[in-house]
Amino acid sequence: MKKALIVTPYLAHVGGGERYMLSAASAISSLGMQVYFAWESAQDIEKIAHTLGIELPEFRLDKSVSSLYFAKNPLKMWQATRNYDLVLYLSDGSIPLLGGKKNLIHFQVPFHGVNGRSPKNFLKKKLINNFIVNSGFTKKIIDAEYGISSRIVYPPVTEIGMPLHKENLILSAGRFEPTLNIKKQDVLIEAFRQFSNQNSSCQLVLAGAAGESSSLWVDKLMEQAKGLNISFAVNAPHEKLLDLYRRATIYWHAAGFGVNENTAPELVEHFGITTAESISAGCIPLVVPSGGQREIVEDNHFHWESTNELVEKSLAIIADPQPYHALLSEIDLTKFSAKQFTSRLRTILE
Repeated sequence: MKKALIVTPYLAHVGGGERYMLSAASAISSLGMQVYFAWESAQDIEKIAHTLGIELPEFRLDKSVSSLYFAKNPLKMWQATRNYDLVLYLSDGSIPLLGGKKNLIHFQVPFHGVNGRSPKNFLKKKLINNFIVNSGFTKKIIDAEYGISSRIVYPPVTEIGMPLHKENLILSAGRFEPTLNIKKQDVLIEAFRQFSNQNSSCQLVLAGAAGESSSLWVDKLMEQAKGLNISFAVNAPHEKLLDLYRRATIYWHAAGFGVNENTAPELVEHFGITTAESISAGCIPLVVPSGGQREIVEDNHFHWESTNELVEKSLAIIADPQPYHALLSEIDLTKFSAKQFTSRLRTILE
């Protein structure tokens, strides 16, 4: 059986990159390959897979490679990966020296200004069979930075299914991350304060993963939300998150608000998988029209660029959701399916 190695340094955290790489591991296994992870602990991987609701195949560990991600020793990385038929590597902006028979690099983030066309990268790129990205937005930035032609492989979206009944619930899901504050939960809290002055019947739920480094940020958000009908679902189990999607009428997303995507593309939504999942559950999404979000939600009825606009559209939806549901039915999520994800990977690997 052919062997595939998954290399990522972030398997102790829950986020889009981890979801992408674990989904890829599952897809690659379905293509008949034995999956290995460059990681120290199988429990870490199983825990994240459970949190994300991803069914993983039987896998093995290659601890000899895990320590090399940040070691800055290209020759050792090349030697350690030579026995693999496929190496899939999540880039931190650098390009590694890989020794697999086929080598794929995944860019989850639209890196820019990282000297992507350096002479050493020019040489390393010769060993890479394909570069894959999570959206057309990421592709545009990455191709310009590294001088490559990457392939878009959209991440697989969980098909949640639309329930018969919705509640007066607004949901926002995204990692609680204080350093860059990409998800901008603080903006949504203030928007909900404004919303509640005109409609007190709704609840806002802020859901997302949070590590120890985010505890002070979550505390600050909770303090900001005092007196409002806001609840927090921090590190909620996958089933709890699915339940929230099914119950929510509106889905709020603030990534990209107030950000120039041309100068700071890393601070907007690179794809927007939670937006797509919310749509699959029948939520009406209201998103900032930047980054990868436009590839999911093209109709400007679902866009907002000021908190006033977000509040006005939310009030209109609660008053009469039917016109928005009619528009929602026109959004095609099939290109984000698990089947399409596996099919695209198969094509690239052939």
